[in-house]
Amino acid sequence: MSWEAVCERLERNPEKIYQTLVQDLEKLGIKISESEFELIPLPGGASNRGYLRAKFNSRPNFPADSLVVMVLRDLNPTAGIEEVVDSSLKLSELPFLNIHRYFSVHQISVPRVYHSNLGAGLIYLEDLGDILLRQELVRSSEERKKELLKSAIDELLKIHLEAGSGSASDFIGFKVRFDEKLLFWELEHFKEWALEKRGKKLREKDLARLEQCFQTIVQELLSAPYILSHRDYHIDNLLVWEGKIRVIDFQDALLAPYPYDLASLLYDRDTSQILREPLIEKMIHYYFEKARQLGYEPLGYSDYRRVFDLCLLHRSFKVVGRFYFLAQAKNKPEYLNFLPAVYQVLSQTLDRFGEFKQTKEMLASYLPQLG
Repeated sequence: MSWEAVCERLERNPEKIYQTLVQDLEKLGIKISESEFELIPLPGGASNRGYLRAKFNSRPNFPADSLVVMVLRDLNPTAGIEEVVDSSLKLSELPFLNIHRYFSVHQISVPRVYHSNLGAGLIYLEDLGDILLRQELVRSSEERKKELLKSAIDELLKIHLEAGSGSASDFIGFKVRFDEKLLFWELEHFKEWALEKRGKKLREKDLARLEQCFQTIVQELLSAPYILSHRDYHIDNLLVWEGKIRVIDFQDALLAPYPYDLASLLYDRDTSQILREPLIEKMIHYYFEKARQLGYEPLGYSDYRRVFDLCLLHRSFKVVGRFYFLAQAKNKPEYLNFLPAVYQVLSQTLDRFGEFKQTKEMLASYLPQLG
């Protein structure tokens, strides 16, 4: 894919983007001609944003030889997060910039924002390279994996406890939460896209059983301790730069049940197959003990572990539905490659709850992957 194709996917004019980019770079003290820099498309992004790397051959008065340009499709602050934001909450600022500012104050390791040109839908970010935590984990020894995960959990606890204990009247992360509506919306995503959209219409008694399972998950999560959370804290949203964990894609930060981010970190996509259960169990204990040492222990270990498993169960249902949605509605079939691993996690997590035994057996009659 070319950098022009990234712009066209977002329905942005590449020529206008290029002209604006050159002007903005000059404001940063980078006066360059066309021959002195190149634009490189970067993977990732979402339906409402994409990323380009501007790589310089010379960089007068600038601390790096490249930066990353976030290209926005829509300047509406709520674009892409309509399911999260209550209609009564009026946003006057892009959540990315709002959350970035607050996280930066609390020294969360987010990329630096060099400049934002919101009129043109361009945000200029520190380039943290291309090494995802995923890549480092895949090629690391067991001991190195443990070190990397501990570093990721330490950074996560900075979000949960340091940023989470702060205050700012304009910070969106304290105004949005996993409420009953959002928790159910994500579970309904599974029912709609994993079942109904694929021609697997549940019988009335089976639908009632599934909805009772969802009701139990939601009500228990609503009664759990809530904390400031990243919402999508996983190994493909963490970079390893100069030996440190750096955090990206934080624009959906909100209040969530406190082990939610940890469940995401240890089990998202095919992460459990990379880490394996013995290491995962050590990290579940590590988070609990480290939080306790920092003065945060809202639940005893057994209750904490049940809430962790409920978070994992909720997220696994959501991710299965989400990946079918991305494949069918967004023409991104590559996400289907992760489904065997996610189904395995969903199956194993259902097994941890005796009250959901019949729910799993029922679902397996529609979805053999759970058998």
